[in-house]
Amino acid sequence: MAIESVLSAGAKWTASGFATTPPEALANREATCRACPEWDAQALNATGRCRKCGCSTWAKIRMATERCPLGKWEAVSEPLQK
Repeated sequence: MAIESVLSAGAKWTASGFATTPPEALANREATCRACPEWDAQALNATGRCRKCGCSTWAKIRMATERCPLGKWEAVSEPLQK
């Protein structure tokens, strides 16, 4: 993942007040990623990585402001606030 993408994701997440994905949406995101052929289960100490965008799926699915680069899930419209 390019440093620009990491910085952009971090900036969006910070601006949202560190909004996290609600449990039901989190479970759906995780299941979708695990079923995707672009998901590498062994990467990043077996926490998983998306081959398409290079993101740690463990982190990305928890950030309410993020979306799947393949369009399989979108940003959460009603996130949890920290």
